[in-house]
Amino acid sequence: MQLMDQRDADPVLRVVPYTFVQAFGYEPAGVWTAPYALRLAGVPGRSGIVTALGWQVVMAAAPRTDGILRAGSLNRPGDAVEIEVRGAVDRPVPPWAAPVVDAVHALAGTAPQNAGLDLIVHADLPDAAGLAPSAPLTCAAAMAWTSFHGPQLPVAALDALLRNVVAPPDGTADAEALRSAVLYGGESRALIVGPVGPTGELPLDLAAAGLRAMLVIPRDRGVPHTGMASVVESLRGARDETERAQRMEAYLRDRELPRALSLLTASHLSRVPGYGTGWAEADATVDAVKLAGAVGARLAGGTGSAAVTAFVPAALLSGVRAAAVSAFRDRGRLTPRFLTATGGRPAGPVT
Repeated sequence: MQLMDQRDADPVLRVVPYTFVQAFGYEPAGVWTAPYALRLAGVPGRSGIVTALGWQVVMAAAPRTDGILRAGSLNRPGDAVEIEVRGAVDRPVPPWAAPVVDAVHALAGTAPQNAGLDLIVHADLPDAAGLAPSAPLTCAAAMAWTSFHGPQLPVAALDALLRNVVAPPDGTADAEALRSAVLYGGESRALIVGPVGPTGELPLDLAAAGLRAMLVIPRDRGVPHTGMASVVESLRGARDETERAQRMEAYLRDRELPRALSLLTASHLSRVPGYGTGWAEADATVDAVKLAGAVGARLAGGTGSAAVTAFVPAALLSGVRAAAVSAFRDRGRLTPRFLTATGGRPAGPVT
């Protein structure tokens, strides 16, 4: 791949195909990127608003003709996978590889009998970031597979195919909505999603508004999680979150981005089903970044995660970081890790 020799290319776009060569002994036939996605409003698994962010998965791949899938990860160098595409999986699959294996197994029925794949991936975000890697991994693997083995599909048809053939990961109620955000992406838009896919677009341009998405990722566990919400609290939280999604849609249509993103904090404080139960652990972070100038902040998502997603004016980033560090130190905790991004481009090949 010529990417390896392009000195002005993003370093990870050079490293991933280089690692492919080191692992398999030949150059990849293509490189794909897929962004991470975030639900902004609505109950996971139901209608609402999702968007792609600038963190991404990078995948280098090449076709095989022996029915074998070989997959490796720069993030997990000791967890390589080699399995038969059409055979039963007779050994444990590392968690990072499960979305790739599931996508390839599900799509194998549309390909020639001996179709296979070699691939190497890199994911920008650590597991503790709370944003599910399953959506970008599934989309990148599906795009690589269909590029080599078919069927050649437009994005809408690929989205529908994945809904029909790839089962959601265990405990991931929002897989289908997040996959849609990954596939449609857009640095200046969000998606309205329904039970059967995207139903519309909304303007959401973080860079133009001078805003950044910030992840505050703890390095230690902190205080224990709070208990599961009661049935009554969950029903009330779902109702309130549905109303917030409607208000956010109206604000985004009117291009009132800070006002729309301010609703994230109310989502954090509510008992919204599907967002995990780590409310108390993240409360201090949300309070600190809000007081320092973040327009909105909420637990990033994923049961067990304590990371917080905040939307912060670019001019206030350093002050918000300092406030979060102070909040952690005051509680006797390690300094958290910070990552920032704007909107994410849709999944697709790197040209």
